[in-house]
Amino acid sequence: MKIQRFAAGFVIAIALAVFTILGGWPATSGPSAGQAIAAETDEKPRFIAYYFYTSKRCKSCYRLEDWAETTIKNHFQQEIENGRLDWRTVNVDKAEHKHFVKEFNLYTKSVVIVEQKEGETVRWKNLEKVWRLLRDQEKYADYVSNEIQAFMEKS
Repeated sequence: MKIQRFAAGFVIAIALAVFTILGGWPATSGPSAGQAIAAETDEKPRFIAYYFYTSKRCKSCYRLEDWAETTIKNHFQQEIENGRLDWRTVNVDKAEHKHFVKEFNLYTKSVVIVEQKEGETVRWKNLEKVWRLLRDQEKYADYVSNEIQAFMEKS
């Protein structure tokens, strides 16, 4: 009888030790770190820089995308890393993306900066001069970075 009690006590002690080492029960009160970060992020405006294109593209269309992506990733690296700015390319010929044409009054391939709050578009701006600057990458980069910076500062 004493051996059975000892064995039962020993098993319970080992189980409690393992349980303690593995961290015990998860906390149930208060938000988790992930929830706290998400809540903090939701309160701040979030920006998305889009390049909208169609299935048919020319050399200039690819240049628009390449230069915009390069500019945004070079000038806004910190904002991208901290989740304040996101870069996305979207083919508006796909059925699930056709709503963007109407939402942003698109008539050609476009670079558009959007401010969102709680997942909803608050405001947006089509950077229409990109087409006129396709012969000068430096002026193109200056235009795109200045427009995005000014747009984000108005928030």
